[in-house]
Amino acid sequence: MDESRLDPLSNLFKALADPARLRILGRLAERPHAGHELAEELALTPPTISHHMRKLVDAGLVDAAAEAQSRIYSLRTAAFRDLARPDSLDVEKAPATEDDAVIRAFFDGPRLLRLPAARKKRVIVLRRLLELFEPQRDYPEREVNDLLRLAHEDVATLRRELVDYGFMVRDRGVYRVASELPDRGPTVRQEVGDEAEWFPALVSAAMQRAVAVSGGDRPDRETPSAPRE
Repeated sequence: MDESRLDPLSNLFKALADPARLRILGRLAERPHAGHELAEELALTPPTISHHMRKLVDAGLVDAAAEAQSRIYSLRTAAFRDLARPDSLDVEKAPATEDDAVIRAFFDGPRLLRLPAARKKRVIVLRRLLELFEPQRDYPEREVNDLLRLAHEDVATLRRELVDYGFMVRDRGVYRVASELPDRGPTVRQEVGDEAEWFPALVSAAMQRAVAVSGGDRPDRETPSAPRE
């Protein structure tokens, strides 16, 4: 990898490693927000919002524009689209697969255009969404919603599908990437494909990303923690 790209990539992954910033990105995926709107909606102080927005702007994930007495922040969808390109991390290009074709057809960068009706294609979409979550970590439902909202507004359907397929488990309103997959009937086995191969690989890659950002900064934690239901 080109050494000159390491610092920008490090800043980007550090920016994505903070739950409060993920919640901010979830709001900006809906529409542009002023700083005071984000503070009110997320129950954070204006200085904390300013801190997080500097990180997100510096990472190239958010644009900021002055409007009257406010600063309006909007999501830079092109940044997520670039990050989703296979060569964004100097990954060797491989021949196009069915998975690639489905991702191209149903995603515009990080945004899910629609959920496929065909179940096999739907699983491929769910696999992509599962990459948003860090294994071995508990997620309150609010945080699951904020992460999924980066892709699509129908977070309830996406959340339910991840659980119904057993890719995530739910316990009293707290979600976690599954540590083992459930037994499958013949129909579902056809839908999920060779998950004995792809699921461990997906989890392993997610854990490597988590390790890569584990040294990220941790500003004051004013994000209200959700109690277990």
